[in-house]
Amino acid sequence: MQVRFSVRNVKEIQEYLRTVTRGALRVALVGITEYIIGNDQRGLRHDDPYRYVSRAKAYGNVSNDGAPAGYFSWKQFRYVMAGISKGEIVPGARKNSPTNSSQAWGYELSNNGYTAKITNDARSTYWIRDDAGQARQPAAVGWRKVSKVVEDNMAGAFRHASALVKEWIAKNRK
Repeated sequence: MQVRFSVRNVKEIQEYLRTVTRGALRVALVGITEYIIGNDQRGLRHDDPYRYVSRAKAYGNVSNDGAPAGYFSWKQFRYVMAGISKGEIVPGARKNSPTNSSQAWGYELSNNGYTAKITNDARSTYWIRDDAGQARQPAAVGWRKVSKVVEDNMAGAFRHASALVKEWIAKNRK
């Protein structure tokens, strides 16, 4: 499952981009995009602090057929237990960890550099960070959704873009 999103109709971004010199618009857009993607300290690549919340506590007793707490049905419970016994599911393994999905963020430019799409090809990202698909356990642990991460990093993205635009203007001044 792939997560892709475009930040559209955000007044702050639109107002900022209107103030940017026409030739530096692409530089500003790349600056905003790179800052939102971020690194290990901020942005989408930053993992929220680890906090343990059990599956049973996150999901509670949601089964209608008496399955153990944290499972939606006996069928799901048996599927998970069979996967564990076959070695397909390894409890505690870091294979689909948040760290793997966090490092998979990137962006694609299109429309001659005037459009940027932020993407993530890691399968687990949809369940960990997506606005529509975040599972209950990552939400209970405190993982922020994509829109919240973008909102929290907006001021820094504008500062970063402004610095890049100033640098671009100084370099291209006639």
